[in-house]
Amino acid sequence: MASAISGNAPGHMSLDGLLEPSSWQLPYFTANATPGAPEQSITDTLDRLDVSLALLAKYRNSLRPFNRITADILVAIFRELARDYSDPHETSFGSYPWMGVAQVCQFWRDVALTSAILWTNISTRYPKSALACVERSGDASLSLFVYHNSSRDNVASVLEAMLPNIKRLRRLIVPSNYLRTSDDNIHELLRPLMEVPAPMLEVLETDKVRAEPGWVTMPTVFTGHTPSLTRLRIHVMVPEITSVSLSKLRVLTLCGRKHTPIIVGVSKFLDLLEACPLLEIVKVDKSNFSHAEDDESRNIELNHLRVLEMGRTDASAVMDVFSHLTIPECAIRLKVWMDRYEENKFHVGIPLPMDLNPTHHLRDIRKMHVSYMNGYEGVEISGATGAKGSTPFWISGLLTSSTITHLGDMDSIAGTVFKSLANAFDFDSLEEFAITEMRNNARWTGYTKKLWTDTFRRMPMLKSLYITLDGGYDEGICRAVLSALSTRDDRTGNFLCPILEKIVVWGDKTWSSLQCYKLAKERSKAGHPLKKVSMRLSHYTSFSDPAETDLPYLREYVECVDLEPMDIEFPEFPNWS
Repeated sequence: MASAISGNAPGHMSLDGLLEPSSWQLPYFTANATPGAPEQSITDTLDRLDVSLALLAKYRNSLRPFNRITADILVAIFRELARDYSDPHETSFGSYPWMGVAQVCQFWRDVALTSAILWTNISTRYPKSALACVERSGDASLSLFVYHNSSRDNVASVLEAMLPNIKRLRRLIVPSNYLRTSDDNIHELLRPLMEVPAPMLEVLETDKVRAEPGWVTMPTVFTGHTPSLTRLRIHVMVPEITSVSLSKLRVLTLCGRKHTPIIVGVSKFLDLLEACPLLEIVKVDKSNFSHAEDDESRNIELNHLRVLEMGRTDASAVMDVFSHLTIPECAIRLKVWMDRYEENKFHVGIPLPMDLNPTHHLRDIRKMHVSYMNGYEGVEISGATGAKGSTPFWISGLLTSSTITHLGDMDSIAGTVFKSLANAFDFDSLEEFAITEMRNNARWTGYTKKLWTDTFRRMPMLKSLYITLDGGYDEGICRAVLSALSTRDDRTGNFLCPILEKIVVWGDKTWSSLQCYKLAKERSKAGHPLKKVSMRLSHYTSFSDPAETDLPYLREYVECVDLEPMDIEFPEFPNWS
């Protein structure tokens, strides 16, 4: 220690020098709490010694590496810690559990408590923390979460503190029954907040709570003046074009409930979309759409759209919406009730190819997988569009109870449903096709050779075919498929799917390898040989080497034969929630 702390003799420590921090000659040290003049009492002297030791401990901490981190770097680190608690639906939101870092040292504490950007998450779950946030956040933008189970007093105290700071509100999440109560008004506690403009509001969401039938229209909030709004997520109601500012909206989500779906006309929905020219993501779930008016001829352009989701509504209504939209290549996810038309034909949610614009990306399908769902009266369709097969679409179609009553369940009409599905898509560019049947205890009917012949006739660019049969019975589906591929087109005299290269079969129970051998032989002699056949059949379960089966005979006509089928690969659907 320096000579000042060592008394009169350099290199020697004295009690008097230790008790006088002002005399310490230490680099970067400032004695902010120097004790007064020495007291005669031994107790007082020891108390002063404690103060000096505390100052030395503080000085020691200041020399450690973590204390040399600059304030701006610390703020960046603390923001990353805070990000782990930024989900409003987690109970920790607004409680600041990461604030334990303030106990590391005085410098860290000062940075944590004085950085306004760290104090922006406010929840009515923690009113004391909320009030501290309003004070410490300075002029930083705020996120407010009104928890539906918070007490009335807690909500009132937090909203009262927020009212003078409404111009700083960036994100607001409220229970849906606060935004519109059963008497069609904004909740009395929320009303003062909603009666003034919110120029910085970017996100407005509701939390789903119990809904009463009849909730339809979202009220006007913030006097309709939310010029920065980019994300709107609303439950059990539909906004009017005057409810909020929509010109900069990029994400729109409307959600109903199973027994209280939102009710909206197609024309009104088009009005809403037309007011949002910058939309990138649209999601509508659990809704009842009424068809467009007869004179509805608008075509809405959504040039920035990246994701379109519509769920649990009639397929014909979704088709109605589609017919009025012009959209770029984007991800599409639909979950629809396949309503019937023209006796045994079914809507699947998208317009027929003839009704699509020639440049629509659904006319450039490169991959498709049709999967019949075990335990459900429905079918899933996965696909990808674009030259690189990089844009996904997904459709889940369920039979209505009326269809099941009049025509039977999926076992009885699987072939009829598949025919409607096949006719609903443009297969001119299709390169990979897969079908999966997963029914365990039923016999599928209607998969005739003619059905597959008509289907493959529309797939001139098909290169890969995948067949997976996972049921107790398959009614010779695979043999019917392979037989159709052995057929020549009666118009051209050529084999169907002339550039087919790969066939993958999994789980067939009808010795389809024999049919595949015949197919490979005939196509090879005609100058259209297969390059790969991969078969994992039930009677090959005990074999791992194709040489121990009858598959080597295929190698006379096929370049590669194995027992290790590969699945078709699809792009992942965007995770935007």
